[in-house]
Amino acid sequence: MKRLTPVFTVLILALSLMLNVSGSSRRTVQVRLNGETVPFDTAAYIENNRTMVPLRAIAEALGLTVTWHHSGSTVDLSDGEWTPRLSGETIVVDPGHGGSATGAVYEGVRESDLNLAIAKKTGEALQALGAKVILTRTGDTDLSLYQRTELASRHKADLFLSIHCNSSASNREAAGIYTAYKGGSSQSLALADLLRQTMMLSTGAADMGTHDRSDLAVLRTAKMPAALLECGFMSTPAELRLLQDSAYQSQLAQGIARGAALYCAV
Repeated sequence: MKRLTPVFTVLILALSLMLNVSGSSRRTVQVRLNGETVPFDTAAYIENNRTMVPLRAIAEALGLTVTWHHSGSTVDLSDGEWTPRLSGETIVVDPGHGGSATGAVYEGVRESDLNLAIAKKTGEALQALGAKVILTRTGDTDLSLYQRTELASRHKADLFLSIHCNSSASNREAAGIYTAYKGGSSQSLALADLLRQTMMLSTGAADMGTHDRSDLAVLRTAKMPAALLECGFMSTPAELRLLQDSAYQSQLAQGIARGAALYCAV
C-alpha cells in the first residue's frame, strides 16, 4: 500500500468487523460495519482459515477513494484530505457543447454555459496542482466532437476530461454524479470511476454510477485515458440551482482535479 494517511489509520483502528469464521473450506461470509451489513460487489470468503475481504468495499464504506495503479501494482487509499501534486502532466479539459450546440436548456440556462464555467474552474484547480491544462474551448464557440480529441492527440495529452451536465425527461428528481468511459479500456474505466468518487466526496452529491458509453465520439476517439463527467441534472430544479452556484462549481472542479491527480500519482 503506497500511502496510509493518519486519518485512515484512525479509521482502521475504529473499524469493527464481525465475521462468521470457522473451518478451512472456502465459503462466503457476512461482513458488518458497526453492526450494519456491508454490501459487496464481490463476496467476502474464507479460504484456508483466512478471511478475504474486498478492499474497495471496506474503503468506500469508510468514505475513502481507491485508486489501482496497474503499472506499479500499487493501491492508493485517500480520505479526502490528501491530494498529490501533478508533475507537469498535460490534461485536456473539454467543456461539452458550445456555439450553436447548446446542449440541454432548462429555465433559460444552457448546458454549454454551465460546462464552460465548471471547465474553467477545473482548469485552474489542475494548474494549481502542477498540470499543464488545455481547454478545447474558452468561449461560446462551435467545435466538432472530433476536433476535441484531435486537439488532445496533437498536444500528446495524458488525460482527456469532457465536462457535461445531465438531464432526464422521465425522472424530475434525478440527481447526482454520473461518469462514462470507453469499454475495453481499463485505464479509462479506472479514471472515470475514481473521478466519480472524488466528485461525490467534494460535493456530497448522490451516486449515479460509472457506465460504458463507447457510443460517445469523444470517448471512442480519444487516444489517451478519457472520461466524460456529468456534473448533475439540470432537469431537477434543486440541482440546477446548485450547478449555477459558483461555490458549488468550485467544489466540482476541486473534486475533478483531485481525482485526476490521484489517478496520475505513481
